[in-house]
Amino acid sequence: MNEPKITEIKLDKHFRFMYSNFVISSQQKLYLILARKENDLDVIEFDFSIYKYGYPNDEVGHPLMKYGLGFYGFYEVKNSKWIEELRLNNSFHPRHIDSIYDDKQHFIAKFKDVTLEVISYGYELKTLSQSYLLNETIKELNNLDDD
Repeated sequence: MNEPKITEIKLDKHFRFMYSNFVISSQQKLYLILARKENDLDVIEFDFSIYKYGYPNDEVGHPLMKYGLGFYGFYEVKNSKWIEELRLNNSFHPRHIDSIYDDKQHFIAKFKDVTLEVISYGYELKTLSQSYLLNETIKELNNLDDD
């Protein structure tokens, strides 16, 4: 496998990838909330397979920094070892198809205190109303009700 290659993603809006962020996740969607202005939220929405949120912070660094991962910002990892690990792990499934991992992408959002890593089929920068996201959260909570 080739070495990982890191590319910074320049979003349509400027965000300070240093301090504030917030994550809301269901089983299918992950919302990285980057900014709020009144009732509008700027979010990056992922249809994800898996994610990590938390460690490492900017004081510890990240293993991919030697391949160009910066301290703050939004990045894509090509030749992701994490995607290959997922492909290998899934290969034990009797109906595994190697090619389902070909279109998966590895994204990293680096902040001062936390890192978000996501494997997904892409992302979308959106502006959502706060009430929309609250309603989506309530719908997911209702799925927890006993039948």
